Amino acid sequence: MDQGNYLVLLLLGTLIVVVDGQLLYLNGKRYLADASGGTNASGTSMARLISVLFHLLALGILALVSTIDIGGTGAQAIVARLGIVLLIVAIFHAIALGVLARFRQSQETEEHRVSRLGGRERQALYDPVVAPVSGQRGPEPTVSPDIEDEGPYSTSQ
Repeated sequence: MDQGNYLVLLLLGTLIVVVDGQLLYLNGKRYLADASGGTNASGTSMARLISVLFHLLALGILALVSTIDIGGTGAQAIVARLGIVLLIVAIFHAIALGVLARFRQSQETEEHRVSRLGGRERQALYDPVVAPVSGQRGPEPTVSPDIEDEGPYSTSQ
């Protein structure tokens, strides 16, 4: 394969990978946000990580496929190599969708578990536990004096 065809293959392959990766990122972010009922940082982070992994894998395969001698000349060689790249990108795309679907399912399961809880259970799950001294109000109790009159934390006997 001559230099011009090689560059055309790399340019078209990179364009395909970048466009597909960006579609995965943008739609994956929206897909994960729908599961939680709005925007969430973990969904955006997960979509970004999956997109970066997709880009790296697909561009690596493109680089490897561009060096393999498949046969054919000119446009026929480019089409054959692009066909291989497209098939591998499709496999990576399907794997990325599977990972996104799995993460969304775990988000929905967690949301369902939390929404099933009553007010006290949800508060116990997400708020710090504070046990105020009897008769004291507020979330920040003070320490009551010990039985001995020497101070709140006396260790003397």
